[in-house]
Amino acid sequence: MRFHDDDLQTTIKLMRKKLLQIQQKELPAAVMSHKKKKKKKKIINIRSHCDQPSLANNTDVETDSRNARTASHSKTLICDDDFITSIGGSEVELVIEKRLTQSDVNKNHGRLLIPAMKVKNQGFLNDDEKMKLGNKEDVSVLVFDPEKRRWVLNLGKWRMSNEYYVLKTKWNDVVNANELKEGMVMRVFSFRVHDDHKLCFALVLV
Repeated sequence: MRFHDDDLQTTIKLMRKKLLQIQQKELPAAVMSHKKKKKKKKIINIRSHCDQPSLANNTDVETDSRNARTASHSKTLICDDDFITSIGGSEVELVIEKRLTQSDVNKNHGRLLIPAMKVKNQGFLNDDEKMKLGNKEDVSVLVFDPEKRRWVLNLGKWRMSNEYYVLKTKWNDVVNANELKEGMVMRVFSFRVHDDHKLCFALVLV
């Protein structure tokens, strides 16, 4: 490039033009180099995250594991139709679902309290059973616990401020055998067995 000493302004313009041309040539190369470095860094970061266990994935696995255990637990403990049929049972009805209270599992009380007003199916008793309970007599019943073991208990009816059905006599044995605790949720199903339609209950932990 030739400098024009006689025309300073022309020389400055030519120098600026040349400098601009040089910058335009160097800029794309610099941008590409920067992009490559950024991409490489991003890949490294991704690999770093992939190498470490994901907390979200671990949570999902733990949740799936808990769900699987719960499903397995319910499948084992529930008194299903096949089991009831196998022992000659029929007319299955949900009586109540309740959270066990401290008094339900207290050995000094020795009974499961069922509030009559919270019973789902008020027709689970036949006329003879209603008469006995109305006369303050107990009704002998079969109870199948969450492990499908059979117990002979008595069903009574108490009248306090409200009416309650109570499963008693050997209830403490059921509590101990199944390690029932306050706060557990239990469903009580009623059904009938054999020709005499004997009243039975199935206990299911939820």
